Amino acid sequence: MNEIILNRLKAITEEERAILQGEPLQWSHYGEGEILTISGQRLLPSSRMITLRPHTRFVAFPAHRHDYVEMLYMVSGQTVHQFPGREPLTLRAGDVLLMSCHAVHAIEKCGENDVGVNFIIQPGFLEETQRAIGSGNALGRFLLDNIKQGKANLPYLHFRVGEHPGIQALLESLVCALVSEKPASQRILKTSITLLLMYMLEYTDHLAMPPSSGNELVVAVLEEIRHRYASVNLSEFAQSHHVSAAYLSQTVRKATGMTPTQHVQRQRIGQARKLLRDSDLSVTEICYQVGYSNTSHFYQLFTDLTGMNPTQYRHVNSGREK
Repeated sequence: MNEIILNRLKAITEEERAILQGEPLQWSHYGEGEILTISGQRLLPSSRMITLRPHTRFVAFPAHRHDYVEMLYMVSGQTVHQFPGREPLTLRAGDVLLMSCHAVHAIEKCGENDVGVNFIIQPGFLEETQRAIGSGNALGRFLLDNIKQGKANLPYLHFRVGEHPGIQALLESLVCALVSEKPASQRILKTSITLLLMYMLEYTDHLAMPPSSGNELVVAVLEEIRHRYASVNLSEFAQSHHVSAAYLSQTVRKATGMTPTQHVQRQRIGQARKLLRDSDLSVTEICYQVGYSNTSHFYQLFTDLTGMNPTQYRHVNSGREK
């Protein structure tokens, strides 16, 4: 991230300085209620539907909910989130956590180097984004649930995208647009958010969902693909989880917008791209290493997903930063 922007985000705020001096956090500045409901109106500038606020460090946040959609982006360090009845969720540098305005959660105390930024977004701001993404995937349904202000089927979506430079560049651009002395227009910000979320939708193999309401199977197969993409056998996986291959495919597609086979292909081609950039292995060796035995099929699939064949990709990307 741009060093000037990073230093601004790391700077100790007046609120944090007061906490370090032993003063309690003034929860009334955030919201009210038996379960604290943080009010977007108290945090958003007038006439705006999106803003950015660094996450307050040095204090634990008790169980609370928001009346807006929160997108937390970890710039450095980590935060640990507690959702009732679930295992703790650790958000690490580069990760993005989309939290429903219906979700109740608590956040453990952060240290000085645990720098996160909260994008505070009124649900109506996401209507155009939801229409662009559609409702045939978990992200689209998550947005629709929040826009409708109904019951949330998913309390959060966790995108582990710290190693994806394209997404990180978009996040940095969005941060810069929101912290500049003259913030970008709402139209530009809507377009930026839409582009960011559509980009993240391409990496649903790096999406973690809470293991409830039938998502356990989806989480399990995505983890299997992530760790064993070269040798994974989807039929055996389905059998071991006592479901049919057709049911597995339908369930994963409904949750992520892609079939398990498409996830395997993207994971394999993603690894092949990395090996083409970073290693001296031949294309044939890479083909076998990522799980394909047919080089013609590998060439065709690689071309379909990247727009160029493996040899062309290596030539174009040779010498670039890794």
